[in-house]
Amino acid sequence: MKKTNLFLIIGILFVAAFGLIFFFVASGLTSGWDTAAFKFINETLNVSSLNWFFLGLSDFGREFFWIPVVILLWIFGKRNGRKAALLMIIVFIAVIIIGDGLKTVYYRARPSLTVSGAIAIGPQDNDSSFPSGHALIVMAGATIALVMLKKRYSLPLLAEALLVCYSRIYVGAHYPTDVLAGALLGSAVSLLACYFLLDSKRFEKFISALNNFYVSLLKRVGIHNSIFY
Repeated sequence: MKKTNLFLIIGILFVAAFGLIFFFVASGLTSGWDTAAFKFINETLNVSSLNWFFLGLSDFGREFFWIPVVILLWIFGKRNGRKAALLMIIVFIAVIIIGDGLKTVYYRARPSLTVSGAIAIGPQDNDSSFPSGHALIVMAGATIALVMLKKRYSLPLLAEALLVCYSRIYVGAHYPTDVLAGALLGSAVSLLACYFLLDSKRFEKFISALNNFYVSLLKRVGIHNSIFY
């Protein structure tokens, strides 16, 4: 079986799992254990001395972390790193559109606003809690990293993404199912993008042309260090 075919299979399974969670959440079947799991993380596991850490992850672990990752991959990642950076840009745009669309058609109140005794750490959003936009984006990026980059780079990025996902429950912004659904959907979009693009001759030609233009531009401005190529 081709590796990209595996991306398709896993991507479809993740979409199906997301749909199942969506059904259970919308029907109210998860409300009991979802609230209990939220309270356990948000209240029982709350350590006041760590609030600044998880609030920082929640506030800065998405665009303030992943945009620099894309930039660094483009500058220092050479051809494969630039391909990963371009894929990240594509999936980030896709999951933002998908996430905003889902939040428009389905509203779920934030647990910090509805769960009695919930600890709200930092400012809380008023838009739909489902799915978690943070989980969508960071897991989309981490999945591309796992597919495209060496483990010494991809595993730390995955760890950061998982911590961001956890932080969204910890600070009171999301139920666990919001985060799980967002993570599954973000990973699914990345895997499907890899399936459709990595074996695409047009995509290969585009990234080759873009890479050659970038290298040529560096040489024109006097940068001849191969570390940037």
